Amino acid sequence: MQRRELLKAFGAGAVLGMPAFASIAYERDPAQAWHDAFVDVPETRGPTVVAFEGRLPAGLAGTLFRNGPARMHRGPTSYRHWFDGDGMVHAYRLGAGRLTHRAAMVRTARYVEEERAGRFLRGGFGTAFADALPVATPDDMNVANISVLPLPGADGRPELLALWEGGSPYRIDPATLATRGRKVWSSETDGLPFSAHPKIDADGTVWSFGYLPGSGKLALYQLSASGALVRASLIDAPNADMVHDFALTERSLVFLLMPLEYQADDHEAAFVDRYRWRAEKPSVLLVLDKATWQPTLRVELPAFALFHLGNAWEAQGSLHVPAVEVKDFGVTMAGICALTEGRVATHDSRSELIEVVADVPGRRAKIERTGLHATEFPVWDKRCTGRRSASHYGVVRTASASVAFNGVARFDWASGNVDAYDYGAELFAEEHVFVARPGAAADRGWLVGTALHWPSRTTRLSVFDAGHVGAGPIAQARLPYGVPLGLHGAFVAA
Repeated sequence: MQRRELLKAFGAGAVLGMPAFASIAYERDPAQAWHDAFVDVPETRGPTVVAFEGRLPAGLAGTLFRNGPARMHRGPTSYRHWFDGDGMVHAYRLGAGRLTHRAAMVRTARYVEEERAGRFLRGGFGTAFADALPVATPDDMNVANISVLPLPGADGRPELLALWEGGSPYRIDPATLATRGRKVWSSETDGLPFSAHPKIDADGTVWSFGYLPGSGKLALYQLSASGALVRASLIDAPNADMVHDFALTERSLVFLLMPLEYQADDHEAAFVDRYRWRAEKPSVLLVLDKATWQPTLRVELPAFALFHLGNAWEAQGSLHVPAVEVKDFGVTMAGICALTEGRVATHDSRSELIEVVADVPGRRAKIERTGLHATEFPVWDKRCTGRRSASHYGVVRTASASVAFNGVARFDWASGNVDAYDYGAELFAEEHVFVARPGAAADRGWLVGTALHWPSRTTRLSVFDAGHVGAGPIAQARLPYGVPLGLHGAFVAA
């Protein structure tokens, strides 16, 4: 679809410009519906079996595992930020024309302790309590609520890790979703932060990192394909007080570090409120050699905020690093708090897909803009990780949106064209993942993702042909209930 056609279809200012918001009256307030999705969340769900509408592709069989905040209210206390809720892992199993859904809370040490107490005992990323217990280690705050990492396991026993980013992963039984305890690779790494966005290399190697606010350090991890620790180390990394994601190329580990400084002495404030945005300071492109973990490039860029990176690649001395820029970190956090509390904030969600392009020999970099606005949760064909991929996929906010992302899109890197689907005003779209078609070429596959129909508070799982996203779902299954709006997931083929 050409730019002018997309603007006509979605309304000027949507998707390829600033998000537009329709003024439509519904029986329920969408912001209140967002809040309500986290009320009375059960300990477990399912298994629930529903049939697909449409035809589930024959080659698409397996499980979409998802994770996200779920328990926001306990006794007299409530969290005020989406990122704070106790994690809940979901398994959406696809096959034989049916969807089977199962979900369970991640029973972290914190969760178990607060279950006994009947209230939240410690603050979170965005919430502070006046009578909160002290935090002695990062895992005292661990809610294991951001993403998942499926691993084959060294003993042939598959494992699923529920990932936070401030502390240890939690081990989950992929069949039952029962919590098996913290993942500890070694005494040296015990309790160190482990990213919610590890990357898997072409040979199966797992790369990850962890940030330690106020230290000027990053922890780096290399795991074998089975998940065994190969090596771990701390490196110097100024500007690394908050680092949510990173990228991988065939030779390098790539970080985009923003000028967000942690104020270690502000102990009474919520964690997010201890950060200060330093617009006068640069963002930093930091590139590390995979083999030595030594920096090969460090380039300063104008300050910008971000959470997620796309699929990076390098060739002939040029490094390309896609990312989703968030124009204002503070406004973004305030908007998330408003929705969590059931309020509509003044939206300034000027996110945009950008590409940082570096001339490695010349040791300089620039930001190139794609024009794809109001987008987040970038994904790609993971078979292309570290190499040039033709397509970028993500959720988008269209002209019909109420208070959240409500569409999915494919961006073509060569032409700049966008192929998008609008779920409409009554659905909140969550991250959609790319699932490769078995035996097919790169970028041949499906997008699989969930969306909450907020007026009825029911969740749908949709399957798109990744090459024709705008044509809409080719199969869709509707659960008889809604699940809390989550963050990230991964698909494991049957």
